[in-house]
Amino acid sequence: MEDNEHMAPRQASDGHEDGASLATPESRAALQPRRKPYWHAVDTGRHLGYYKGARSASWHARLFVGAGRYEEILLGKADDSAGADGLMVLNYTQAVARSHEWWSGKGRGVLGGAAARLGLRNRPKRRVQTDRLDEVALAWARERPDLDLSLVGLFLRIKQAHYMHERRLTAISQAVGVDIGELHVLLALRRAGAPYAMRPTDLFKSLLVTSGAMSKRIDRMEGMKLVARVADHEDLRSSNIVLTEAGVAAADKAIVRIADGLAVLRAEIGMSDAQFSEADSYIRRILSVGG
Repeated sequence: MEDNEHMAPRQASDGHEDGASLATPESRAALQPRRKPYWHAVDTGRHLGYYKGARSASWHARLFVGAGRYEEILLGKADDSAGADGLMVLNYTQAVARSHEWWSGKGRGVLGGAAARLGLRNRPKRRVQTDRLDEVALAWARERPDLDLSLVGLFLRIKQAHYMHERRLTAISQAVGVDIGELHVLLALRRAGAPYAMRPTDLFKSLLVTSGAMSKRIDRMEGMKLVARVADHEDLRSSNIVLTEAGVAAADKAIVRIADGLAVLRAEIGMSDAQFSEADSYIRRILSVGG
């Protein structure tokens, strides 16, 4: 038998429940709100947790790492008051599957009979990993269990995804020979279609920068022969910013690299077109009311 350094403890005081008491919203309704999750042992050292607060409920997973310590991850919200969507809101089966993804990512997935009982014999392609954003969510769940702060984690992840995309664009802009601000100008003009021209006012409004910042970008790009100022025949007091042949070539080079990078990322994520479309629809709904 393994000693206590390797065997996960299962004291009643730790709030262990059988799977049936966590499997449905009706059975979970009988549980009392508490500061710590109710834990269900799926296998040795691997537990599925259900946290029930005064206003919200969520799924957690933990892994025994020895010396009485666990590593824990927030899996998502529980479907107690909202239908499960498999992304942000999970039912019991989805929570078990996501916890298994995380355990597999740690190299210690559910094995043998436990995997067969859960219908998870084949490992998923993608593995859920714990990160610092989970640590933020877990900290708030511990310190203020009376508050539903689940959306904080969502917005932190959206911000992180934007940062990841901008970091990729920065690398692409360097390969093209411009900075990232200038790359955004190239792409804005290129997607405008022939003759690839826009007024400076339209450019700085579409790219959400000040007019002064846009003027500096245009000056630099004009010096690199990527754009040219052309008089506006409809308004002689203003001019249009037009891509030169070199500017069109640079924009095309950049957008091809962007598409190639996104194709690799899509393959690494392992989501279907339908799943990407569904995720996009949820973000659209958030933005529609988020101002």
